Amino acid sequence: MVSITYIWHDCFVVSTPVAVLVFDYWLDTDGGAAAHPAFLDITDRDKPLYVLVSHGHKDHFNPDIFSWAADFPNVHYIVSKDVMKRIRHVVSATSVYSGPKVSPSQVTALRPGEEFSDGRVRVAAFPSTDIGNSYIVECDGRRIFHAGDLNAWIWKDESTEQEVRKALGDYRACLRDISAWLKANPVSTVPEAMPPVQGAAAPVQDAGRIDFCFFPVDSRIGTDYFTGASIFVREFDVVRFFPMHFALGDEEERRQRRADALRFGRYANPARGEYIPLALPGSTYLCADTNDFNS
Repeated sequence: MVSITYIWHDCFVVSTPVAVLVFDYWLDTDGGAAAHPAFLDITDRDKPLYVLVSHGHKDHFNPDIFSWAADFPNVHYIVSKDVMKRIRHVVSATSVYSGPKVSPSQVTALRPGEEFSDGRVRVAAFPSTDIGNSYIVECDGRRIFHAGDLNAWIWKDESTEQEVRKALGDYRACLRDISAWLKANPVSTVPEAMPPVQGAAAPVQDAGRIDFCFFPVDSRIGTDYFTGASIFVREFDVVRFFPMHFALGDEEERRQRRADALRFGRYANPARGEYIPLALPGSTYLCADTNDFNS
């Protein structure tokens, strides 16, 4: 069984039989900047905990994550290079910093093109159209993609045609790196993919399958805000898609952006995949073992 819990904005907790993964923790489910978020109280301390940070923007990175090591001795942090520059005092035994510290052995900094593997979890870092990384994580026979701030940030209503073309070109260049890695690392141990919708065209399998995809669908950018997601789910063989990055602004704005993100008909690939409306903080999606991928 795999459980996926949406926390806030871009933060998801993925619990597999062998590990727990936390992506881009910023705020707890009540929108507060809790140093000890509520989900930690129900996290299995017998499993290794992997905390991933795509980049250092405040809506993706909360430095309080390093205090979690006091309760989870088997924790490992995987961060982008820009974050590593900001936390040298946290991993330095000689720094005068009096807050929570962690051992350098508990932190791995990756730049695009680099990987981490400990035999249980494999993490590959890819470029972003913003700073930092996007990630593919292979764990317990599943392949997970977390985009961070990778998106087609076209801001069409405010940009010139040339700026829009450049944004799309930059985005597609990042996707080429992901595609190349997927083709060089064919699916082997991951469960068989869910079949395509009956009567629809068969998906392109050589692009590589992604079992769980967390991707920005942010209507702040205006017209065609869903372009990046639409391109992504047609470029890659995405089995389950979870929108994210819609929790900025006041309560009314967040409600509207959440509703916009869940308008799957605007961007979903009709030939492939399931689109999961996991958008209320604290809500959980449960996925059974291999058989669920064939249902």
